This record gives sequence, C-alpha cells and structure tokens, in this order.
Amino acid sequence: MDKLSETLVSHPSKQRPASSKDACLVLIYPTGPAMGLRFALADPNVIIGRSPNCQIYIDNASVSRQHARIDRDEEGIYLATDLQSTNGTFVNDVPANQTIIKDGDYLKVGNCIYRFLAGGNIEADYHEVIYNLTIIDALTSCPNKRFFNEFLDREISRSNRHKRPLSVLMIDLDNFKAVNDSMGHLAGDSALKAMAALIRETIRREELFSRFGGEEFAIILPETKIEQAVILAEKIRSIVENNQFDFESKKFNITVSIGVATTEGDPPVTMDQLIQQSDARLYLAKNSGKNRVVFQSMPS
Repeated sequence: MDKLSETLVSHPSKQRPASSKDACLVLIYPTGPAMGLRFALADPNVIIGRSPNCQIYIDNASVSRQHARIDRDEEGIYLATDLQSTNGTFVNDVPANQTIIKDGDYLKVGNCIYRFLAGGNIEADYHEVIYNLTIIDALTSCPNKRFFNEFLDREISRSNRHKRPLSVLMIDLDNFKAVNDSMGHLAGDSALKAMAALIRETIRREELFSRFGGEEFAIILPETKIEQAVILAEKIRSIVENNQFDFESKKFNITVSIGVATTEGDPPVTMDQLIQQSDARLYLAKNSGKNRVVFQSMPS
C-alpha cells in the first residue's frame, strides 16, 4: 500500500470524543477508513503529528513526528502553527504561523486535509461535512464519481427522451506517475489541484466537471454537439500544456489526453455506453502519442 494512503488514526489513549461545544477537526483527505473522523480540540494546546505521544496521532509518511500545534487563546480563538515540519502546515493554502483558524477553514498537515468546525452547531456542521464527503472530492473540490454518475444518469434520460445532444469528455494526465516518482506525492496532489482549478474556469454553470478517479477527470456537457465538445477539449488540452506548474519552487509541465463521445439521443444510449465510448477514445489518445484529443475511431 502507498504510504501516503495509509489509514490515519488517533492514538487510542489520546482520542476523546467531541462534545457539542468542542471545536474539532474533521479528516476529509485522503480517502480511506479514517475519512470523516473528528478530533476534539478540547485542550488549550493540541499537537498533531506522527509521534504516538501527539494528541492527534497521524500514521502517515508525509507527516512529521511533531508536525503542527493548535492553540486556543483566552478569547476562544484558535491558532495553527507549523512546528518546522518537513512538508509544512497550511490554513486555506497559506503557510501556518500562529494563523487564526475560522469555522469552515481547511487545515493541511502534510498530505492530510482537515475541516475545522467551531460554529454554533457543531453536530449539524459535522453532518454537512460528512454529506459533502460523499459527493465532493476533498483534494480538488470537484464533484466525485458518485455525483458524476447521478448527474449523467439524469442527463442521459433527458437526452434520450427529447432527442437532444449530450457530450462527455474523459481527461487523463499524461505520465503522472513520473511526477509522483520524481517529486513525491505532495507534488502530484498539488498538480491535480492546480489543474482542476484551471479546467474549472472553462466550465459553464450548467456543465459538470468532476474527478472520476486518480488522475482521471470527466466533463458532462448537456446540449453540446460533437463540434463544440471538441473545441472545448482542445482548449483544455492547450491550457494545461501551456501552464507551468510549480511545487516548492520547482517548475514542471504536464499534459493531458482527452476522449470525447457524443449522443444525439437517437438511437437511445445508456450511461455505461457513453462512458465506454469516451473512455475508448481516451485510450486511443493515450496510445497514439498522448497530449491530444480523440473524438472518433482512428484508422487502424
């Protein structure tokens, strides 16, 4: 198992349940059995780290032994401080140095992301976070595969019923394993997040951009014929290719391959058929040189 995907746990002797009054941290990334666990911030000072002596113990290779500290001052304000960790501590992507954490903020500790809850109704806020975990990818803030399937199922039904066009784009990062192998998984996560932000800016409100799994993303384009879908796919491919990504002052470039499938609603298609068609064209794009868009079968 990848060390960055190991189960995160709180040390049994240190774990204490959050009361309705306690502020808490809720683990939202990485996915796994521990996702959704909440950790009470009942003490004035809470150390987070890989040492079993920490109040919040994280068994994850990206986390230092004593990684970060959460302090509560006399006025009830919470502050996050990095303890000279290897991979840093961030509040909403800003390096933490006695940084105030407000209700709903994101705390990143190494590769792990928490949601900070300190509102008037912790229980209700917690259940809202848990619901969002079922439909939103915590790393990229994109809808996840579950939400994608629900959205596409509705749009397929509408397309078949009214004989309207519907397109799906499957997007995969090229040679992404090389980024993880050469620069580490934190760099890979950074690239996924930055690329998702780039693509999100090209998507209209009625369309859906989601993380399909791993380094694969998907876009659903209602009322979109093949010509318009290919134009958007080429735009996305070019934007990613021409963007310079960076991680810890290291610059690098990535490219994407895209498969495009379209239905006009006649003859009717199923959700699985449309996904398979776009995925097959993505496969052709990956195996014919990468960094390209394929929207029809290529000559054998």
